[in-house]
Amino acid sequence: MRQVFTRYVAIGDSLSEGLGDFSFLERRVHSGWTDRLATLLAQEAKSLGLEFRYANLAIRGANINAIMGGQLERALELKPDLVTVMAGQNDFFCRAADLPELEQTFREGIQKLLDAGCKVMVSNTINPIHLAVFRRLSRLAATITEMIERVANELNVPVHDIHRIESFAEIKYWAEDMVHFSGPGHITVANKAAEQLGLKYRLSELDEGTIWVPKRGLYGTMKWIVVHVIPFGIRRLRGVTAGDGLEPKLPELTAFDGMAVEFELARGFSGSLSSDYLKAS
Repeated sequence: MRQVFTRYVAIGDSLSEGLGDFSFLERRVHSGWTDRLATLLAQEAKSLGLEFRYANLAIRGANINAIMGGQLERALELKPDLVTVMAGQNDFFCRAADLPELEQTFREGIQKLLDAGCKVMVSNTINPIHLAVFRRLSRLAATITEMIERVANELNVPVHDIHRIESFAEIKYWAEDMVHFSGPGHITVANKAAEQLGLKYRLSELDEGTIWVPKRGLYGTMKWIVVHVIPFGIRRLRGVTAGDGLEPKLPELTAFDGMAVEFELARGFSGSLSSDYLKAS
């Protein structure tokens, strides 16, 4: 029998916060794969006459220590029945000597959620092979993904496998900054999570021909360096993150149906969506 969730909490970094999605710059709520997954969970709960509530504690720039620290403790206070954990992207540059301690922190955090009776799904990391300049990062990502999967296997926790989504080798699934999922990317990741959880519904995905592709010519590359790469480098030199001082977008469990997600989506590309965008798998 399919399990139905009514209290979902997302913890993680900028990918779970929703950066890169169609309307994220206009509003944080109703953006990102976790909000889209919440849409599907809400639909399942609604079909059984149950109220669905959702909180998103993810903050851009958060590493494993931050996610398994303050975010985890707040999640436990909310007493969810489902928690998704997306961590590791901001640990790619950690020292090899720190990996065993990082793995232990991750393991202890997941165990706390399990001990509290939560269903837990962990995401492995992105595999940044969509730009040649990122190829070195791919090796670092594989190391963190192996660590996450090792812990998940030990604790019998399902893995949301984004690392091996083949289509993500194409830049059309990435936002202009090239490090966050684009709108179509977030939809794909949400559907992958729904599949992993055995949910009934999926979000309609865009036709390949309607997906906007970031420009990567000389002008596009120079703009990318000025707007995204240089500010990132400055933050690293200063020892700060883009999320410092930022509050979670949904810090409390909130009634959520997610319908606005697709209304925003419809404004983000030159195409049309069926009104019955939720489809049974």
